[in-house]
Amino acid sequence: MITKRRCPHTGIVNFYGKADPMLAVGSVSEGLKPAQYIWRSYLDAPEAGVAPDILVAEAHLRDAIARAQNQGLL
Repeated sequence: MITKRRCPHTGIVNFYGKADPMLAVGSVSEGLKPAQYIWRSYLDAPEAGVAPDILVAEAHLRDAIARAQNQGLL
């Protein structure tokens, strides 16, 4: 199970796993250009990318987390 919380100060959306709900396993933030969202996975096999929409960025991040779970990295 993955939960997410938006930081009210930075606007970054952090994603947390069930094993340690206080340690972020990934995040989505706004890029410098309009309509650019950067997603990052912080797991043993880190992944990152850029998407034109926040929902697409979140979907890419969830896929990366799911891959890590399937490989036993989470």
